[in-house]
Amino acid sequence: MGTRLTRFRQRVMEVRGEKYTALMGLVFDTQELQESFERQNGRKAPGVDGMRKADYAKGLEDAIPELSARIRRMGYRPRPVRRVYIPKADGSRRPLGIPCFEDRLVQDRLSQVLQAIWESEFRECSYGFRPRRSAHDALRRVAQIITNEHTQWVVEADIKAFFDRVDHDHLMRFLGLKIQDPNFLHLVKRFLKAGVMTDGVMEASEEGTPQGGLVSPVLANIYLHYVLDLWFEKRFVKTCRGKAYLIRYADDFIGCFEYEEDAERFLEELKGRLPTFGLEIEPKKTAVHRFGDKAEHECHKDGQKKPSTFAFLGITHYAGRSRSGRFVMGRKTEGKRFRRKLTQVNETLRGLRSSGGKAMMQYVVRHLQGHMQYYGVSGNYHSLRSYWLRVQRHLCKWLNRRSQKRSISWELFYVRVSKCLPRPRIVHNLYPKPVSMT
Repeated sequence: MGTRLTRFRQRVMEVRGEKYTALMGLVFDTQELQESFERQNGRKAPGVDGMRKADYAKGLEDAIPELSARIRRMGYRPRPVRRVYIPKADGSRRPLGIPCFEDRLVQDRLSQVLQAIWESEFRECSYGFRPRRSAHDALRRVAQIITNEHTQWVVEADIKAFFDRVDHDHLMRFLGLKIQDPNFLHLVKRFLKAGVMTDGVMEASEEGTPQGGLVSPVLANIYLHYVLDLWFEKRFVKTCRGKAYLIRYADDFIGCFEYEEDAERFLEELKGRLPTFGLEIEPKKTAVHRFGDKAEHECHKDGQKKPSTFAFLGITHYAGRSRSGRFVMGRKTEGKRFRRKLTQVNETLRGLRSSGGKAMMQYVVRHLQGHMQYYGVSGNYHSLRSYWLRVQRHLCKWLNRRSQKRSISWELFYVRVSKCLPRPRIVHNLYPKPVSMT
């Protein structure tokens, strides 16, 4: 991290409540831009200009000072992002914006400055795209609340196309609460209005922040900080009959409540609050679930077989019991993601047949390592093993289809290949400590 930004972060922590009027120096500083360049991943897809990190590096000594000068005189204008679509678990497609390489450098600078200003303001319930916080920390917090705080109701909510619906006017108003540097705000607005390019067709950006941009995650956190987090902690919780908690990771969030009436009211008030800021609840992915240590007993009283499940961050949560009969949070990989990832593995291996068995093996090893690193959470071993076995079947199938002659039997595959693959294992212990042990 650059020396100048480090000093700025320290100042923000020491002087709380300050409004900042001179931030552009942190953006056009050549040393900071150089560090932003070094942070970029050279394997990222190029934007509309087709430039990658290696291409930009060829004239780096002249490019960085020239970029700094353009930002300083406000002559820098972002180019439209290249829009591509990636499949979602429900069969639809998620739009992804790929900025030009030079725009990534400037967005990185903006992101660093905004993160420095708001990090101390963000609430404890927010976990997404923040230093020293991860999706597993959010999942661990969910287990801690439901197990140790004995909440009995979960509101599973989803904001419909959040990144596409962020209202620019509201966002700029939120930024203006802490920033009074007109040039900095104008630069942020230029990125918001830069537009998107889809199949060579330019579209204006009247709302939203493109997913894929380096500055979009922190802008999303700032937006939901005021729309959701502060409203929940400063206003809604104070009107609840019992305990109430919010856990949010970017635009994914759930609410945990002690009483059903609080959970139902939260959902109703949420449906009224979000449209004020241009947002909307996705009804198909939003529900109130009875879920907690008393849920199974209450379900039996109501004639239901068992409590319902809820999904959060790709993990399906269900009510389970330990061998001693104590309530535990059960987890398994969300079914839609499980099937989608297997389909992707199958298609990738099919395309790698001509590259040889070694390339196919290397891909599967990397894929399984990444899968275990995320989905290797407490209680999910059976899903991990099932996924591991099915990936092996796909690999064995496509190894045999590299030619007309079958080259390897399942028995030989197990001896020579299977033992070389990463085995299923639990990486993240998400079980909370009992209250008496904390």
